[in-house]
Amino acid sequence: MLFSQLVIANLQTKFLGREIEYYQRLGSTNVEAFELIDKGGIADGTMVITDHQFEGKGRQRRSWFASPGKAVTFSVILRPEISTQQNGLLSLAAGVAVAEAVAKFGLTPALKWPNDIRISGKKCGGALVETKVKRDSVEYAVVGIGLNVNESLNELPEELRNTATTLSAEKGSPLQRELVVAWILNALERWIDAVKSGKSVSLRSTWLEKCDHLNKTVAFTNNGENRSGTFSGVGENGAALIKTSDDEISLTGEEISINV
Repeated sequence: MLFSQLVIANLQTKFLGREIEYYQRLGSTNVEAFELIDKGGIADGTMVITDHQFEGKGRQRRSWFASPGKAVTFSVILRPEISTQQNGLLSLAAGVAVAEAVAKFGLTPALKWPNDIRISGKKCGGALVETKVKRDSVEYAVVGIGLNVNESLNELPEELRNTATTLSAEKGSPLQRELVVAWILNALERWIDAVKSGKSVSLRSTWLEKCDHLNKTVAFTNNGENRSGTFSGVGENGAALIKTSDDEISLTGEEISINV
C-alpha cells in the first residue's frame, strides 16, 4: 500500500501534491481527475493516485501496464494559465521532472520525445498530458504519470520484456514508491513554474540534454505519409523539430519511432 503521509513528508512544494485523493484501485487516474474537475472546487495541484490502475493509457490511446502495489501511477490537476500553443511544454516538463527524480536514485534515465522515460534503451515510464481548453487558453491540465518501479522483469507482460524495464530491475534493489512520487512532484512544480513564467529556454535545453535520440534518425508520420529525418531539437512550444532532405518539419501530436 502507498502511504499519502509519506509522500507529503518528502514534499518541498508550495502547492503540488498538497491535496491528495488516494484510491486503492482505479481505472485511470486521468479519468478520475477530470471527473473531480467537473464536480468543481478542486484545488490547483491536487494529486490523484492509486495503488492499482487497471485501465491506464498512454499516447496514441495505448494501454499502460502497471503491477498492483509495485508501480507508480498518479495524475496532477493544474490550472496553468497558459495558452493552448504552450501545451507541448507541459509534456516536456513532465518528462524532465520524472527523469530528474529517477536520477536521484543513482540511475541514468533518458527521454524520448516528448515524455517517454527510458533506461538502457528500454522504456520504464511516461506521461500523458490532457487539457480542458477555454477559448485559446488552458483552463485545466491533467498530467498523468506512470512509472514501473518495483516489478521484476518476469512480472512484465511477455511481449514487453524486450522493450521495457523497471527501476528496481535496473538498480538491483526495490525503491520506496512514496519517495519516487515526492521527488517527481518536487521537480515538476519547478518546471511548471518555468512554463507559467515563460522561461521555457532552460526547460527545453534540459530536455535536450536528456534526449537519447538528438541528431539521430527517426521515423515519423506526417499527413498520413511515413517519412524519416534527423531529430534536431524541440521548438519554442515543445514541438519536435525534424530535418528532412527537403526542409525542417515541426511535429506536435505525431508518433515518432527511433531507428537507431
